[in-house]
Amino acid sequence: MIIDCHTHFFPDKLYQAIWQWFGTHGWKVRYQVFADEVVTLLRSQGVERFVVLNYAHKAGMSESLNRWTYEFCQKYPEAIPFGAVHQDDPIKKVLKQCFEAYHFKGIKFHTHVAAIAPDDEKLFPLYEGMVEYDKVLTLHAGTGPSLAGYKEKVDHVSGVKRVAKVLKRFPTLKMIMPHLGADEVGPFFDLMEEFPNLWMDTTMALSGYFPLEIPWDRLEKHSDRILYGSDFPNVPYEMSTEIKAIQGSTLSPEAQQNIFYRNARNLFSR
Repeated sequence: MIIDCHTHFFPDKLYQAIWQWFGTHGWKVRYQVFADEVVTLLRSQGVERFVVLNYAHKAGMSESLNRWTYEFCQKYPEAIPFGAVHQDDPIKKVLKQCFEAYHFKGIKFHTHVAAIAPDDEKLFPLYEGMVEYDKVLTLHAGTGPSLAGYKEKVDHVSGVKRVAKVLKRFPTLKMIMPHLGADEVGPFFDLMEEFPNLWMDTTMALSGYFPLEIPWDRLEKHSDRILYGSDFPNVPYEMSTEIKAIQGSTLSPEAQQNIFYRNARNLFSR
């Protein structure tokens, strides 16, 4: 069984804009398919459940994007819906809609896309709301991948030191750090030692696409808080790459089962 904790779903026009952006500033997206086909392809890889992630790159788009996510997920009972919010939205109102009306499991926020540092006080209402509702925040606030098309340099709006400030202020905040915290993989593992509510997902970090040294020993040690994520469909390589990397690794069978499904099942059943 596989639960993919990092898949991207957007309305068609947003998908097309994102693929064009990646083609200019990052990599050519290999799987340029729309939302229903994404589900079909995930199922073909043995993915039984998947977390639906998207993000708002400007104020005012969260409401319609979250409505789209809600309606899309009604078609697919295996979907685990996350909402989107922008720092200039009425954050508490957006969270109320996401959690009380739509019953989403969490929120995705991307500091590179939003061009705001995670420890900026404008985001405190987001963290307060996540704690209040006891939901999960997937916060892309590691410095990688650093792409030229962002509004701000990534080290101005991300990094382990800034995330540490957030966790110290909101220690009960349930946070998933994507990409194993790339490009600061070691320091984010250190942060996991201090904060038991910090999880990480494997997204793209195990693919060999980026020059990262994979700390398999630390993945084993913290395998109770590591989640499998693919970033599908916005990847430049064959979609089973990271599944095969985990299956062919030195990780114990128990650690692999934790990463592929047990951790996600436990985290999202709350």
